[in-house]
Amino acid sequence: MKKAWIGIITLLAVGLGGVSVAAAQEAASEPFELQFAAGFKGGVNGVAGHGFDNNSRITGTDGNVYEFSRPEYYGHFGVGGTGGLSLEARALGFVGLEFGFFYSQDNADGYVDKNDARTGQTLTRITSEQRTTAYHIPILLKLNVPADVIRPFLGVGFEFVRQIDSSLEYDQEPGLGRATDGEMNALRNRNQIEATNYTLFAFTAGIEIAAGPVKIPFEVRGGYTLGFDRDADSRARYDTDTNQIIYDGVYMGHFGIFTGVLYEFDLLL
Repeated sequence: MKKAWIGIITLLAVGLGGVSVAAAQEAASEPFELQFAAGFKGGVNGVAGHGFDNNSRITGTDGNVYEFSRPEYYGHFGVGGTGGLSLEARALGFVGLEFGFFYSQDNADGYVDKNDARTGQTLTRITSEQRTTAYHIPILLKLNVPADVIRPFLGVGFEFVRQIDSSLEYDQEPGLGRATDGEMNALRNRNQIEATNYTLFAFTAGIEIAAGPVKIPFEVRGGYTLGFDRDADSRARYDTDTNQIIYDGVYMGHFGIFTGVLYEFDLLL
């Protein structure tokens, strides 16, 4: 009887071993599948900027440090349009890596009230407009929920902002008193801005609607500038020869709502 049981166990072990080897060989023979999705994305891109505190110190081109009681770079906020190309590689149906190249209008408006020192009454409101065009290059690691039609996803990564140009303009809000033309021209001449490159920590969340090989994403994106410093001396310099303050064009944060059309195709390895 004992020998019979040993024989049965041996047969089962050999049989299961053969099944396991066959399954492993079959899995090894299966090709590894990658999905690629390429197309266009676009939407509304918002930005937020941060002004400087009163009594800010800015280093001059002569090496000395100067104190400005009211640096005329105000906190600002605004929206613009953006659009460009997107490419995503996806493995195992849920892990993806997305690349993009977008052209963006990064626009923001701000203001400050000039008040009477004795009474506190508002004398005038000075408005500022920053108008920037830039290329945005996101690289995002994404996790997608596999589904037939509606696929939620999350993603994190980096977004490289390469500003093409940036301008800063000032005006007055009607009805709140008027500074003289000379005062406004002096304000415009003294405050300048320059195009600057920077990097965002970026994230995205949304859903993807699959209609055969066509994918339509709806997503919310955001990003915060890495190493952003609110100190005036780190983001501006004072040209003592021209009496101009030159600010960088860096925004503190970006956000947006995107959609688009992508075409998906498979690659077997």
